Amino acid sequence: MIKAHRYKPTIQHGLIWLVRQTYGRWLQWAYNTSVQGSELFERIKPPFILVGNHATIIDPFLVTSYVPYDINWIASDGNMRNKFMRFVMIKLAGCIPKSKAIPDIETVSWIFEIIKTRKGVVGIYPEGYSSWDGSSNKSFGSTAKLFKTLKVPVVCALSQGGYMTKPRWSHTRRRGKILISFSELFTTEDLKRLQVEEIDVALNKAIQQDDPAWAQKNGFTYPHKHGAEFLELALYACPSCGALQSLYSSGTHLTCKSCGFTTAYDANGSFSILDKGKIDQSLCLDASLAPELDTKRQEGFPLSGSFFPSIREWDAWQKAYLARLIDTVYSRDCTKAIFTDDNVQLLKGKRTDTMRRLGRGSITISSEGIVFNPRSGEKPRRAGDIQFPIEQIDSPGVLKWNHFEFYSGNTVYRVKFADRRASGRKYAIALNLLLQNQKKAQEG
Repeated sequence: MIKAHRYKPTIQHGLIWLVRQTYGRWLQWAYNTSVQGSELFERIKPPFILVGNHATIIDPFLVTSYVPYDINWIASDGNMRNKFMRFVMIKLAGCIPKSKAIPDIETVSWIFEIIKTRKGVVGIYPEGYSSWDGSSNKSFGSTAKLFKTLKVPVVCALSQGGYMTKPRWSHTRRRGKILISFSELFTTEDLKRLQVEEIDVALNKAIQQDDPAWAQKNGFTYPHKHGAEFLELALYACPSCGALQSLYSSGTHLTCKSCGFTTAYDANGSFSILDKGKIDQSLCLDASLAPELDTKRQEGFPLSGSFFPSIREWDAWQKAYLARLIDTVYSRDCTKAIFTDDNVQLLKGKRTDTMRRLGRGSITISSEGIVFNPRSGEKPRRAGDIQFPIEQIDSPGVLKWNHFEFYSGNTVYRVKFADRRASGRKYAIALNLLLQNQKKAQEG
């Protein structure tokens, strides 16, 4: 197994204790957090694995504040691509770097080292990334195989309310309520007895959580005067006119710049219609979809009251809508831009190495792939446009709020937007849909 020294996770125990007693306690107060089941740590001692649902970026910090043992968290190597963060996360906090969506023998090697040799605790978020809509994603199947191989106890930390307090797309914290519940998910005997498929089913059931539904059911609210701001990082399609990349947030409102459609993002995570907007069927990207959208407006859009009960339903609609557009509009004209943004930086790197800047310009995605067009005066290593055909792209994702990343071979590319409201997620969604279509075409 590979064991590169620069990736060797080490925990500075005194520093982590100090952070837990200061920043950890502040987090508990600031996020109004309560805990259940933490007494199980009187019985369960290291080595063990800690898992949970990944609702918000602060999950590992909150969970660590309640666990009396140091935790080696598995973290995306995208967070470690500068010397300072690499030092803090790997050498001080003991994080284990993991390349997103790519099997990594080095990561597995360090997990075995910490569990079997150091008799420590490894923290894993099986979904791989924090939720965009407040509901849990499916775990990677390899996680269940890892549990079966290690055969140490698995503790689950289920977070409820974390997304409502600090959604992934938001820069503001809302005062509400977070409940973290600890439970023993698997014993050593369970993992010896169960099949990998059974472990995977139980794991996915344990981490399932829908924060907006939970808040609405229990009457919890998370008000903030800027509650909707930056929602366009998650939502990219107007359900009224069908325009893409036209939504703009301000205060608690989200408005379509094409048709004027306006909705309020309520304190319980639901949406209310304020203005249906003035529909112009010529705005619809696909004429065949215009009647469908018009029917939706007439039958499904009340002048006031409830609209989508949460971002999850809006997101499901926009993904299906974008998939249909790709199958019609963008498949007929493969050069037609699905999304485009100007004033972006393109960077290139590998693993936790510091990324190298390739230039500043515009980024465009079409059915053919991704094109970076450097602006006048920029001098990337290659003259002219930098093109990435669909067949050469893999593992699209989003780092932090809106850094769009994708792989070409073993090289990772990052798109950084000058506009904080520019969505990197829309590119990741579109690229995933294009890759799915390519896979279907190859299989068919």
